[in-house]
Amino acid sequence: MVHATDTSKLCIHTITTKPWRLEEALNQYAAQQIRGISIWQDAIQEMGAVKAGDLVRQYPIEIVSYVRGGFFPSIDANARQVALDNNKKNARRSCCHGCPYAGASMWCRT
Repeated sequence: MVHATDTSKLCIHTITTKPWRLEEALNQYAAQQIRGISIWQDAIQEMGAVKAGDLVRQYPIEIVSYVRGGFFPSIDANARQVALDNNKKNARRSCCHGCPYAGASMWCRT
């Protein structure tokens, strides 16, 4: 059996360690030389996207993705629009904490 010791390409979702707050997850991941994080939207609710981004930038960890829960299909037009608006809001948040998201950089200023 081969044991992987190079964790430089590893990314962990915050949902994997959900009992941990974002700062604890960052501390633990950095201690194990894990260099990638996927941040679930619930992990930044306490501090918001901007503060979360400031916090992550203090660590040698790259935000690989910003993960949101839920999707937007619905037979009800109003419910579908609410879900679409929520997804757009999450895309704007993703750029505020430094997540690479195509087209999101234009939303950081709005």
